Amino acid sequence: MTAIHGSSRDAHLRVRVPPELRAELRALARRRGSSVSQLLRSVIARELVEADSGSSSLPDESAIRETAILIAVELVVKLQEASIPGGTTLSRRLVEDAARAAIARMESVQAALRDAER
Repeated sequence: MTAIHGSSRDAHLRVRVPPELRAELRALARRRGSSVSQLLRSVIARELVEADSGSSSLPDESAIRETAILIAVELVVKLQEASIPGGTTLSRRLVEDAARAAIARMESVQAALRDAER
């Protein structure tokens, strides 16, 4: 990508793209009712806003971490059932509380993801 300095206030950029990508860009711009230039300006602006926020990937990482925790807890319960005498009975007593906690955790992750999208 090269910048071409003109007399206008806006900078002109020249970008080389393969023909198939150019065709996809034109088709997307046509579907959105805009020009390729307008489409690229909006993509650049959106990327810059996301880069400035600094935390655009954190909710996704948080969701992955929370899901991994839930899987680990489930595996511990299965291990407990298999290895401790009376493990199945004990697990049944604990599973309802664990399920409520898991649902609450998933709801908080979903809320955080919704907030991050706004």
